[in-house]
Order: sequence, then C-alpha cells, then structure tokens
Amino acid sequence: MKINFRKIAAIGAGLLMTGMSFGVAAAANYPSPFVSGGVANTAIVYGAGAAASDVTASGSIQSNLATSLGGGTTSVSGGDSYKFEKESTKYHLGDNVTTVISSSLDDDELGDLLAEGKYVDDDNDEFDYTQKVDMGPNLQLSMFEDNDYVEDEPTLGFTIPSGTTILNYTLDFSDEPLIGDLATTDIPMMGKTYYVLSNTTSGASLVLTLLDSAEDTTLTEGSSATVAGHTVSISFISSTEVKLDIDGQTTNTLNEGETQKLPDGSYVGVKDILFNSKDTGVSSVEFSIGSGKLQLTSGSEIQINDEVVSGITAFLTNSTAALGTGTVTLDKVVIRWDADEDVFVTPSSAALMPGFEVIKFSYGGLTYPAEETIMVQQGGELYATLENFPLKDGEADIDFLYATTSGTFVGIGKDATNRLVTNGTGGTVNMTFDTDTDENFVVSWSDGDDAESYLFRAENFVLDGTNEKADFMYWKDGSYSGVGKKGAKNGDTFSIGNVELRVGEIDRTGHSVHILNNSVNTNFNTVYSKEGLKVYLPWEASNATLAPGSINFTFGQTGHGNTTFHLTMVEEDKDGNKAGGDTINATIGWDSSSTAEVQVSSYTSSNTDGTSAEIQDTDVWRDFAYSALATEILYNQPSSGQKSLELIYHGGEVTADVYATAPEASVTSEGGALGNVLVTDTEVSSVASKNLVVVGGSCINSAAASLLGGAYCESDFTDKTGIGAGQWMIKHYSSGIAGNSFALLVAGYEAADTVNAATYLTTNTVDTSAASLKGTSATSASTYVVPA
Repeated sequence: MKINFRKIAAIGAGLLMTGMSFGVAAAANYPSPFVSGGVANTAIVYGAGAAASDVTASGSIQSNLATSLGGGTTSVSGGDSYKFEKESTKYHLGDNVTTVISSSLDDDELGDLLAEGKYVDDDNDEFDYTQKVDMGPNLQLSMFEDNDYVEDEPTLGFTIPSGTTILNYTLDFSDEPLIGDLATTDIPMMGKTYYVLSNTTSGASLVLTLLDSAEDTTLTEGSSATVAGHTVSISFISSTEVKLDIDGQTTNTLNEGETQKLPDGSYVGVKDILFNSKDTGVSSVEFSIGSGKLQLTSGSEIQINDEVVSGITAFLTNSTAALGTGTVTLDKVVIRWDADEDVFVTPSSAALMPGFEVIKFSYGGLTYPAEETIMVQQGGELYATLENFPLKDGEADIDFLYATTSGTFVGIGKDATNRLVTNGTGGTVNMTFDTDTDENFVVSWSDGDDAESYLFRAENFVLDGTNEKADFMYWKDGSYSGVGKKGAKNGDTFSIGNVELRVGEIDRTGHSVHILNNSVNTNFNTVYSKEGLKVYLPWEASNATLAPGSINFTFGQTGHGNTTFHLTMVEEDKDGNKAGGDTINATIGWDSSSTAEVQVSSYTSSNTDGTSAEIQDTDVWRDFAYSALATEILYNQPSSGQKSLELIYHGGEVTADVYATAPEASVTSEGGALGNVLVTDTEVSSVASKNLVVVGGSCINSAAASLLGGAYCESDFTDKTGIGAGQWMIKHYSSGIAGNSFALLVAGYEAADTVNAATYLTTNTVDTSAASLKGTSATSASTYVVPA
C-alpha cells in the first residue's frame, strides 16, 4: 500500500455534502477519469477507523494508478536556473549536493546570476572579476519527519539544521582595485548592481556600505527631479553638507556618503557634493535613492536597513597592507549563507537566500520510471506469501513458507499438499514436481542485464502408447492458462521466453515429473518482478549454508532456519544490472500471541539509510532505500494483527530534481509519481477538486455514507445496496462529495470483500462512468441494479 499521506486539517463528517449534480463524460474505462493523458486528478478516500485491509486496498489502487502514469517531468521557467546533475551522474535519494556536483557553479551554470565582467572604479580603471557559488557539503536529500514542517508526515526533501552552511558566494577580482577607489562606484553581485556609498573600517575589519537597487541622478540647485518615484529638490547646500526636499519633507543635513531612511522604507544616499561648480557657477549634488542599505563588515553578519540578517556573513579579503594606508586593495567578497533556523526544502517549500534574495535552492521531487508493489505478509495463520506478486505475465500469490503447528516452519509453500518446489543454485539442477503434494514451481532466467520469471505447474498425466506425458502450464492473466508444453515426455525440451527447461522421467501413476534447467541462466530458487526486483525464495540446504534463500528445517540458524527466515530482495543498479543494487531483508517469523501466527517480524536494508517514521497514526512506518532506485519501504505494524511489509519498486534509475535558481524561477513537476492522494474520510473536503475513489462501506467510511445517504451497517447496508455477505460493489456517482465532480465507490460487505473489489477494479476493464458492478471474488463480476 503506497501511503503518501498529506497532513491536512481534519473536518467533521457533517461537512460532507450530497445531492450535488455534475456532468460526467461517457465511456471512461479505469484508470480514467483518475488518470488521463499522463495527468492525475484523483484522491483515494478510506475510513479513518477502517480495518488495515481497507488501507491496503486503497494503497493497491494508488500504486496501480501510479503505474499508469509512467515517468514524470520537471520544468523550470521564469529565470536563471541550474539542475544539480551531470550526464553520467544523476542526483539520487541519499546524495549530498556536493556528491553530485563537487565543483563551483559559475557563469557556465548560472549565466545571469554569476556573469563575469569588468568593474570600473572611481578613477575609471577597469578590473576583471568572476563570480561563483560553492554549495555546502551537508545538504542531503533524505526522508525526514519534523513537526516544525508538517506534523507526523514522513517527507522527502532537505532538512537543513540551523547553523548548516547552505552556500558560499564569491566575487573574485583578478586585478585588485584600491579600496579607496570603491566609493561612489557600482559593484556587481549575484545579478544585481550595488552602489558603494562608503568604505570604512571597524577595528581591523573592512566595512562597505552599499545601496541596493539604487536610482541615482545629479541635481542642480534651483531645479527638481523625479527619482525612484520621489520628487526631489535641494533645500540647502554647502561645500560639505546638503539638505534635500523629498516629497515635501526636508532631510537631515547629510554629508557625502551618508544616508537617511525615507518614510516608504527606501534610503537616500549622498554620493558627491559639487558646491559652486567652476564650470557653471551653480552648486549641485549627486545622490541616489535605493530600496535598502547594506552594510558588509568583514567577519560579521550583514546589516540591511540597519537590521542584522542572521545567518548571512560577509568576508572581505584585502591585501596585506594596513587598512587606511591608501594602498590596500580588495581581493574577494565572500558571502556565506548559513541556516539561521531549521530550513526545509521540499516540492512545496524552497529556500531563498535572506537579505540578498537572489539565489533560491529548490527541490522538484523524484522522477520515477515505473512503479510496482511487492507485498510480503501472512497468507494464513501458518504460512507467508508474496501477495499479488507482479510477474511478467500477471500478478500471482506466491506462498513460500509454511508451518503445521505454531512457531516452527516445516516446508516451502502454503501447506503439505500445496508446496512450492524450489532447488538451489548450481549447474544442472534436477527437481521433482508431484501434483499430489505440490502446487507450483518458479522458473527464472537472467543474464544479469535482463530477467524474467514464470510460475509453473505440471498437470494432466497420461499414457500415450508407451510414452508417459504431462502438460506444463504457467500462470498468465490470473490463471494457469499459459501453455509451456502440452504432451511433454521424457527428454523433451521447451522454452518460454528465455527460460529453457528439459523434461526428465515422468511417473504417470505417481503424478510426478523430473524437471531440469536446460541453461545455466535458468534457476528454480529466485523470482524476478516484472520491473526487475530479485527475490530469493527459500530452498533447502545444509545447516552450514547461509546463502540467500537457504533454509534448514532441522537445525535452523537465524534467518535460515525453522523459526526465522530472511526473505532477501535485491534492487537493480542504475544501469539495470540485476541484483546490483541495495538489499532488503524481510525477516519472516512469528508474532507474540498465545498461538503465534506468521508475520514479517522485522526488516533491514544494506544501506545506512534514514530512520523510518510513522505516517500519521496509521501504524504504517515509511522508509526508503537510499539508492539509485529509491525503493520505498512501508512496514505495517498494527497494534493487533500481524506485521507486513510492502515495497514500492521503481524498476530503474530514480532521479531527483534539485536546482539552484534565480528567485523568480518556478520549478514545476508534472506526471510521474502519483504523489499524495490517500486521505481519510475526515479529510475529504481538502480534495474537493479531485475525482474520488471511495474505499470501504458506509459503516466505517463517512464519505461512503455520504454517497449512500447514511451510515448503513450489516443488514441495513444490504437493504440499501443489495450487497450481502461475501459480496462487493463498484458504483460510480455523478453527485460528488464536498464539491467533488465524480466518485467511485469500491466497497464490500466485509473487509475481505472490499479487498476483492479493489483487486477487480485494478485488474479488469471497468467503465467508471457507468459502473454498477457486483461480485463475490476478485476475478469476476456482473452488472446489477442498485436498490432504489
């Protein structure tokens, strides 16, 4: 169950509204209208107090819709931007920025913000300069849960603790201007031009005072001008001082290099006083009006408009000559941005450099190439299963470990008469399939780059003349309808896809057959998902064998014995090499009830990843493999009932969209991952613009009650819907809930029936615009008329 909850303020069920009429387009097969044209517009609603199986059913619908989306795209518009990746090095979950891009960013990456050029000093001398940005070394893309961001929601993004360096900006002069020639000039930094009002010292530290976004002019005595929207004239002028009339108000007496704050928050700064100019005999003043005054004191946090900007520190590197000697030159201006408080960078929250507000650090989300669900859970009290495992030719339950009494595993499969036949690795492998005791066997092929798996069985043993024969059938589209070979006899070979098998001795009366792999790339002890996850199934071995999947039912070492078993699952790597990625081990064990039942007791992964966190109060803990494939791990630990594990596997390299941009740039993600679409019935008003899938009956889901007109339970539910014990319904409603334009109710009489309804929806053709279906299993349904 892919559960990506969004924390939304809860509302009462009384806010649900019915009787609202909306138009719905005709003939829309699932997944439409929830996913159409690669774009999702949906929310899946389950009851806040529903059984865990309702949450699982909702999650399976979400995963199915996510798969139908395919890959996603992220675009940037509106300004300078740079994506942190190289052709050969993509950004993966768990990476630091400097792991992906270790070099500085300059005008090759951010052509406007970090343009190189020439600076002109007060003597009209030119000096070449460059600009660069170095990202902090501790900016890791991870999963975090922090109530200061969103309460009880594990989130993918960057959590940057207070005091952590986000970046260092450097303005570097290749030829160094004299500090004494800086005043009254324009200095470039990060795509802006700042007017240098003055340079002074504070102890041993250099101080530069700048005007931000200044508009300047030279105004003669007796005239007026409009500057930065203000009307200005000279009220008084002397050889060293001036008073200006600005919008009818007279400033304080200002010397050259001094500033005064205006009523609108901007600043006026005097650049030069020209008293009784010898050329004209008329006095004039050069001044500027800017949006703010910046003070850069080397080694200290900057000040803007006389207020300290926490976390933004200036470093002014000058030559070794003593300050004030007239020969000191400016080498570099470095601005360090440290997080002043915890900073969160997510698809909905970027970090903008305070004070300067010129560089933004953004994350647009992960781009998934595909999405499939791997469920490991109890199949029954005494056996474990891979539920609805996504094989190449369809989903199938693969029961893989069973006990006859509580607490001790005794065999491979479901029970003693429904065994899964496996055999270990090696060259030629010979195993026996007996229809009296065996249910099926898995055959897999892989050359390291590609892989495929099939679930087989032998049946229909006959004597044809002197030849004993059997049919080999494999699981396809929900049944053993795929034909491997019919009428196979001893010595025959056959293949399905790349799998090659050889038939050995057949015992017609004993209903058994020997089967051999006819290729070293074919084996009977692993299974590959459709997207390429490798799973090591149990196979009997000596007590000393600790290879993946090995098990000994007599002695039993931890993870390989009769009380615990490590179900080992391995990702591909970014290049598609099978089993080249992270390993996830699900420990199959027993719960602590008086009569112990099978469960997933724990799990581990091969990477040192983040700490798992509970999704709200669902008992489901979210985690990820920090790898190129970013497998999502959902561990369900209900307070009552058995623990289970769900993996969301992506089948290929998952890339992160991480950017440095100009402040006006916008990062937008479309398609790809379905995102946050599961909500409880108490949160339904927050998804008023979405098409809804409502999962569960009206007794436990107030959204379903809104659709049906009441919270009907048991016999009342049957009277209202025509759905009785062991049955389910799928019905569309063109009258929405809380403003929704479309809703599809997927509900059963009991929790198990709801699971069957969800499975039917995701594995069959359902016209969602006209659906009124009724069924008793996950594989068949019929139309029916809902009671009036």
